[in-house]
Amino acid sequence: MLWKKAFVVLLSLNLLVIVGLTALWGSLPKASQSSYPGVTAGASNQQPATVQLAVGQNAINAYLQYALSQQKDVKNVLSSAQIQFGNAWTVNAGFKLSDRVVPFDMVFTPTVQNGNLQLALQSANMGQLPIPTAALVFVFRRLPWPNWITVDPSTDALDLNFTKRPQNPYGVSIVGYSPQTRLLTLKVSILPKDLPKPKA
Repeated sequence: MLWKKAFVVLLSLNLLVIVGLTALWGSLPKASQSSYPGVTAGASNQQPATVQLAVGQNAINAYLQYALSQQKDVKNVLSSAQIQFGNAWTVNAGFKLSDRVVPFDMVFTPTVQNGNLQLALQSANMGQLPIPTAALVFVFRRLPWPNWITVDPSTDALDLNFTKRPQNPYGVSIVGYSPQTRLLTLKVSILPKDLPKPKA
């Protein structure tokens, strides 16, 4: 059942991309404003447009709530899922077992390096029972992650290698994380030629 958890975590990561693309789309000039001195049509097709934004836990949790409501198979297993930002990141979930909900909590230490994000597992509990991190990492290694997410058993960490993620139609890199502001800053880039073309 932990693959369901992995699915929801990945959905929350997709929020970062969705928010970035929304902000980027809103920042693009309208057709009537697209003529600038020295700029010709098609000249910037290979020059990526980038936007930098900060995302907090409320945005991610709102998306998690939406994702749970839309994914029936996940909803049958998880009653809730949320993340709390701080010096460490705490992931809280409620697993449905028969007619009960069992709390499942994981604590990660985030590290940003070269545009990528490492989440080192510090502790995990199901109900009142602690789960050895090595046992959970063993399970993580057998989950169907995309090829840009790897599990490092030597550090009990999930490595989210955004720089190895397919950059088409958009690219994502992590700029930094501030425990003081509890905001994750990322950069989203997209080539103009990859933007949806307006309907005639």
